[in-house]
Amino acid sequence: MREQKYVSEPLRIDYVHSCTSTLDILAEPPYDALEAPFALMTLDQRAGHGRQGRRWQNRPGESLALTVAWPLPAPQLRGWYPLASALAVLDACAEVAPGAPLPGLKWPNDILSPAGEKIAGILVRVDAGRLLAGVGVNLAGAIEREREGLEKAATLASLDSRYGTALSDLEGRREFGEVLARNIARIFALVDSGGRDFRDLRTRYAVNCLTLGSRVVVVTPAGARYDAHALDVDPTGRLLVENAERGRHALDAADVHLARPGGGESPGGQGAKKTKGPDEHRSRSRGAERA
Repeated sequence: MREQKYVSEPLRIDYVHSCTSTLDILAEPPYDALEAPFALMTLDQRAGHGRQGRRWQNRPGESLALTVAWPLPAPQLRGWYPLASALAVLDACAEVAPGAPLPGLKWPNDILSPAGEKIAGILVRVDAGRLLAGVGVNLAGAIEREREGLEKAATLASLDSRYGTALSDLEGRREFGEVLARNIARIFALVDSGGRDFRDLRTRYAVNCLTLGSRVVVVTPAGARYDAHALDVDPTGRLLVENAERGRHALDAADVHLARPGGGESPGGQGAKKTKGPDEHRSRSRGAERA
């Protein structure tokens, strides 16, 4: 079975000292011809993708850029891989800093601080017959808040001293990247299985998703904006919401913001995000970061 193969065999994880974009590199020789699964990571990405064509560059060593290449899954399951990637981030956090509070998860795949500041985001797209899952995580260091797009960002180390200890040096930060890559492969294998393990995964996502049960502000690709109540995530990974005028409906291509009590939007999900390409899963790209 595919699940047994990918869980039991070591995952190839390549590390580069610096690069432009891990997502871009995996689409180029020699990685474009390499059989998946495998991963590429760096702690010094020079030209990561940002929302609306912006370029992203962090100070060397302070953020992780990781892309996992995975065999192309069945179309009906593809919507869940971005969401599963977010769970893998939480699992990696629990593994490297046992007992530390976990960050929050906002549909579809933004990782947030308790204040709603963005710590990590994910972009999943199809390229050359493979699924590429790019993850960007702000690990440590100071956030340069004067830079565009970073006003509502935070680092993992800022959440708790146990993260700070685990990520205090480059060795610990590389270890976090390796742990995250292995957790992504493990969870992707569960999605591949499509059985009870996948159903359990969906339940765990619902339990950890801050969006569900909350009032949200929806902004559609056409620019329509309305309030709704987030109810559930359907079997394809779409967010089910309810609105007085529109009734109950599923969202697969919209920005969804958590609403503050008393009105307004929470800051979550407003950090730098990836631009969606033609083969990207639009509904899952809201948290796409520096990959």
